[in-house]
Amino acid sequence: MRRNKSWFFRNNPILGGLPDAEVDWLEERCEVVSFRRKQRIWSVEESDDRVYWVRSGIVKVSRVTDAGRELTLQFHTKDDILGEGGLFSPGLRESIAEAHEDVTLYGISRDDMMALMHRNAALAVSVGKLVAGRRRKLERRVEDLLFKTAHARLASLFLDLVEDFGVRDSRGVIVNLKLTHREMAALIGATRETVSFAILDLRKDGLIQTESKRVIIVDEEALTAVAKG
Repeated sequence: MRRNKSWFFRNNPILGGLPDAEVDWLEERCEVVSFRRKQRIWSVEESDDRVYWVRSGIVKVSRVTDAGRELTLQFHTKDDILGEGGLFSPGLRESIAEAHEDVTLYGISRDDMMALMHRNAALAVSVGKLVAGRRRKLERRVEDLLFKTAHARLASLFLDLVEDFGVRDSRGVIVNLKLTHREMAALIGATRETVSFAILDLRKDGLIQTESKRVIIVDEEALTAVAKG
């Protein structure tokens, strides 16, 4: 597993530029943890004193509103860092993280990660840019929730997921993430029924296809027009 960790850190988009000595240091301090599908990685009000990288699998991060409704914030896949919020604003978790499918993570304490960032300015800048980018994405989603129709929100969701899960083939772009209609609803702040009707409309118009809980974007240009609302 030590060799696996070394390969992962040296090829990770954020950690890949670290000197060999820092990679060795990181290997010694990172623990390998695995979670089965639907198993929680952390819950609300737990200490946010650990940061993780996704070695394999997919992690879902969500929040539950005061009314008891789940809102999915993000999915994390291979190479992603998660739990990074505690690096800049330590305290208690405000979200729930669970394995969307079986996952293997590399975990490190917040203090060790902060020490690594203090020694490596480029790493600190990269993590800061990543946090800022995720924040902008969430802000755009809030705007979508307030001002866009369900059809436009769903189209925006599919286009956003292409960035992390898109695989092109002869039919178009496959969003290689299995989602039920209920899970899509939790991502766009809608009901399952609303999502089902919206998907039927997008399929009827020839913008998407569906296959085994995956969406295939057939007409990306037309879907972008729908997303702009």
